[in-house]
Amino acid sequence: MRFPGNRIAKHYFPVTRKHSRTPVAAEAVERRWYAVGLDQLVMDVEVEGAEALARELALAPGESALLSDSQHRRLMERLAGDRVTHRMSPGGAVGNTINNFTFLSGEPAVLLGALDACIRPGSPAFHYVARTPMAVDLSHVVAAEGTLATAVTFIGPAGDRSFAVAPGISNEFPPEAIPAEVVENAAAVLTTLYCLRDPAWPIARAAERMMALAHAAHVPVALGLGTASLVRERRELAISLLERYVTVAAMNAAEAEALTGVDDALLACQRVLDWVDVVIVTEGPHGLTIGGWVDEAYRRETDQGVRSKSIAEYNRWEYSRLMRRADCPKPLKIYSHIHPYRGGPERMGNTNGAGDAALAALLHDVTANRYHRATVPESDKHAAPVPFLTYSSLSRCAQYGNRVAYEVLRGHSPRLEAPVGPDEEG
Repeated sequence: MRFPGNRIAKHYFPVTRKHSRTPVAAEAVERRWYAVGLDQLVMDVEVEGAEALARELALAPGESALLSDSQHRRLMERLAGDRVTHRMSPGGAVGNTINNFTFLSGEPAVLLGALDACIRPGSPAFHYVARTPMAVDLSHVVAAEGTLATAVTFIGPAGDRSFAVAPGISNEFPPEAIPAEVVENAAAVLTTLYCLRDPAWPIARAAERMMALAHAAHVPVALGLGTASLVRERRELAISLLERYVTVAAMNAAEAEALTGVDDALLACQRVLDWVDVVIVTEGPHGLTIGGWVDEAYRRETDQGVRSKSIAEYNRWEYSRLMRRADCPKPLKIYSHIHPYRGGPERMGNTNGAGDAALAALLHDVTANRYHRATVPESDKHAAPVPFLTYSSLSRCAQYGNRVAYEVLRGHSPRLEAPVGPDEEG
């Protein structure tokens, strides 16, 4: 386990240096430090300089079109046969988060979803498997007849973008394929509202079964909200899922407003905390806000200056470690806000994936706490009778999520492509 952040460094990334003064528990402790994610597996394809092909598909700039299986097959043949410049990368919010988790924590993860029954060299499924790190276990995916989902982005000469989406077999993961024991022994599980859009989909029933199994086993459950339009469409379902199963809710500011009706991220966090234990709201150029719960007996006051916005003195207790609300005799809502690391990248290589990066950082911190509690049970960090949810304070979790988001935004891919250590700048 790589622990989340060097406390003596200005910059913030996992460290491997062992510095515990407490004897580590027996090496025979079973390894349960992995995360499990269920996703609509999808391949992202960026295409440049193919205006004629975009016109053939009747794509309008800024708009998205749904492709049939036959259209998708012809499109992929044209991309390969006409030597059109294109770039393929594995996508999906959960896939991105799981990928980032393995690089941050140094621990494995299990990805669930549907893949082609027959994977041919050069196909989207072939590239998906080839570009997925070895630390991501694909042994529980199901084989389905058809083609992996593909999201094609056409980039015009002026930088305008058009989108073509082929859903393929992305929804063909059945509930009986959920590996119950793997889920119940995980450090965290996650999925996205995308998977639950239509209750008739096999993957929707699978997602709810996975969340129910994890919740019953006291495994933290994370849910990403997808897009604002999806939240507006399925708002009642989203709130029901949050109330019944979810530990960590992840969203951007637009999704938070669609969910709560509040256009202020801090007030939206306050509302969402009525349903969950932790909420992350990414705010683009304004940074990110995280809210959670702590018992009044274990609250810790910040030394960075108390600030007020729509909630007075909102960050007063941001040095507290997070707890589940149900574990707090006297629960208290706490918040932290952080502006983009270094003001954001000078060159924005990629415009999405920041939310997935911040969620991966938080799940790493939650997993590190579980690891530390199991392997160093005598540590003062676990002396309280009430269990903590995170290894770090709320403020540190915000710093860490912010730092990982920066690394993703300045890269070309919506996910980390290698482990990242502390930098030496500044």
